[in-house]
Amino acid sequence: VTCLDMSPFYLQEARDNFEHWCELRGDTQGSAPGAEFLQAPAEDIPAEDGSYDAITCVYLFHEITQEVRRRVVSEMYRVLKPGGMVVFTDSIQVGDRPELDANIDAFTDFNEPNYTDYVRTDLGALFKSEGFVCGTKEVASRSKVLSFVKPLGQEEKI
Repeated sequence: VTCLDMSPFYLQEARDNFEHWCELRGDTQGSAPGAEFLQAPAEDIPAEDGSYDAITCVYLFHEITQEVRRRVVSEMYRVLKPGGMVVFTDSIQVGDRPELDANIDAFTDFNEPNYTDYVRTDLGALFKSEGFVCGTKEVASRSKVLSFVKPLGQEEKI
């Protein structure tokens, strides 16, 4: 398990949470056994090509610019093994729950400068452009979860 964030404070929260769950399981191997906590940007993951079987991305994309989103997706593709999966969770977007579309930009009022662009970004097209195959989509309340797979036998982008 590798936890990556730019914030040392969020990484400390992740360590504390991981240790809590280890204690609940009765794991006595010490603090966060088998976990690595890296302070780095998602668009520059300090890992070898094809290092990971899976990546989870939670509430990141609405925080970053369109250009950085593209670089993050490219980096995910690079570090995933063929057959690996990205599980993506973030805010709903325009069209996910049409009854909310009229006010979807209101979140921008809470100091979220990239939100308006994010809610109009075609995530499927973005991930496909980097070589991913689109998987599932689940919408719940004001969040959604998407999955994307790096095709087997694909070392380079399609």
